[in-house]
Amino acid sequence: MAISRPVLLALLGAILFGATALAVQNARTGSDSDATPAAVQTDPAPTGTQPSANSTPQQTLDQAFDLGSVQSGKFALRLRLAQRNEFFRVSLAGAFQKGAQGDLPDFEIHGRLADEKQAATVGFRSTGDKAYFTRGETGWRVPPEIWGPVSDGVAKRSATGGVLPIHPATWVGKVESKGTATVDGVQTDHVSATVDPKAIAKDLAQVAKANGIDALRNPGKVSGAVKRAQLDVWVGADDHIVRRAVAVAGFAGSARMALDLRLTDVNKPQQIEAPEHVRAGAPGGFLGAIANGLVRGASGGTSLDAYTSPNPGRAARAVRKHKKVVILFRNPRGLDDKAMSPVLRDVNRRTQALVLSDDVAAVDRYGKLVEDLGVSQTPSIVIIDRKGNARLIEGYVDSNTLTQAVSDAR
Repeated sequence: MAISRPVLLALLGAILFGATALAVQNARTGSDSDATPAAVQTDPAPTGTQPSANSTPQQTLDQAFDLGSVQSGKFALRLRLAQRNEFFRVSLAGAFQKGAQGDLPDFEIHGRLADEKQAATVGFRSTGDKAYFTRGETGWRVPPEIWGPVSDGVAKRSATGGVLPIHPATWVGKVESKGTATVDGVQTDHVSATVDPKAIAKDLAQVAKANGIDALRNPGKVSGAVKRAQLDVWVGADDHIVRRAVAVAGFAGSARMALDLRLTDVNKPQQIEAPEHVRAGAPGGFLGAIANGLVRGASGGTSLDAYTSPNPGRAARAVRKHKKVVILFRNPRGLDDKAMSPVLRDVNRRTQALVLSDDVAAVDRYGKLVEDLGVSQTPSIVIIDRKGNARLIEGYVDSNTLTQAVSDAR
């Protein structure tokens, strides 16, 4: 495609991150939703009579950005990025329920991501102080080290009255009325506006920076690729709450984006609970890749696998039983690190030691077992003898050398 897949994914991330930012923004006013819900039919809303006489098109659009009166509801989102025979589709569904003032809303998101080659399901759920990556009713908890600061940050902003650098009113240009329409049984005013992608990218980059998240490294690259964009919104004529938003954008090279977001069951109670089955560790497959990517981005480089690895506990138990332990601390992307995998398999076959492998970001979780060794580069191999004494070997080591080192450890 004329726009690379990373740029398109960055745009998707910006949309979802921006929705989340708006949820946090509104949490300090006492209500909101975390955005990112779900797939709904994108049938065209019929045009009708004239809009509410007491609202200008600009006022109607401003009301669409104000979610202060929304306590609960369901979301539906459909996103498509395409050029010629290539495409990327997102269909998500979710619900949210506001809690106490200053708290993140409880929310759940589930859906499907697909391109021309593959498709995968994704899910996420938050019950306030806890959050989970989900697949159906099976969940993997987001590390408290990651989710805690998110929740605490919302509480802090609520207490101090701080606001995020989000200014939706600056994202749009010319606004005009398109009449009225009924959306999911609600009479709405329909307005249309041009969109300034530079203003959106700038705000989202500032939000990311304010939260210590490198969510949009090069906002100019994304906004510069957008050649034209338009936003249509349908706002409840009586309650002034947005019910539908449709955004379309054209990119260099004939690539196009279409997004359709709906809000239903507004202010009707939503029951959001922890997954029925909570498993240790991290999910596998595509969901695992997404989970690791999100955690790595929020933590500054530490993956979900590193936070949830069972190996520190396994090593500690083996040492208590006076068993030898071999631990490879690796960078998953390093060439020498990858070359150590068959070496470890051979050592595991040829010795009686417990042989483990972990992301180097997990080293702090091993505590006293390795804290005096100064593990800082990869690959690094730690050998712990039966008395609990540890030795560090740095760099690539062949199978025979490492096997001999393990045998020499007493």
